[in-house]
Amino acid sequence: MLEKLRKFKWIDGVFIIGFILIIVGIGMNFKNNFLEKSEVKLTTKNISPTGIVDTQVDSEVTIDIAGEVINPGVYKLKRELRVNDALVVAGGLAAGADRDWVEKNLNQAERLVDGQKIYIPKVGENITSGGNVLGTSQSNNKIIRINTATIEELDKLNGVGPAIAQRIIDYRNKVGGFKSIEELKLVSGIGDKMFEKIKDEISL
Repeated sequence: MLEKLRKFKWIDGVFIIGFILIIVGIGMNFKNNFLEKSEVKLTTKNISPTGIVDTQVDSEVTIDIAGEVINPGVYKLKRELRVNDALVVAGGLAAGADRDWVEKNLNQAERLVDGQKIYIPKVGENITSGGNVLGTSQSNNKIIRINTATIEELDKLNGVGPAIAQRIIDYRNKVGGFKSIEELKLVSGIGDKMFEKIKDEISL
């Protein structure tokens, strides 16, 4: 009888130990699953695909390089690049390019602006002022480039005073530069009538 009691106690002990191990195993498995799910949630929360895409889009500008360059065409370039970088991408100046004109009129250190056109004339070509041609001689044609002009230069435009000139600068800083001269009409104080008066005096 005593031997049977001992046998039952031993079986009960094994059963209890086994039961405890099962409970501990379930608890550890639950804990691991919980931690894995928490890590996934945290990782997912930190991912912002939309922000990455927006940054990439905002960091590029599309420009048109024409005239006497090796590879004229439309290019997408990084926004922080300069006119000189754009010329390099286009293969540099062609053999017939008017290098003297480029040296005198083209600001190669100027930052690129979306929608900008860069035109390089050939030797002997007569350049006429254009609404969106970068590098037009301001000294000869009195063209004011609205993406780089100072308050004093903008103030010289017909009907534009210091207050509107400041608004033009504030607007271009806010949007990252004008994409067309017509966009100037979005500046407070510049309507269709004023734009008609100054459109032949401005470029990008």
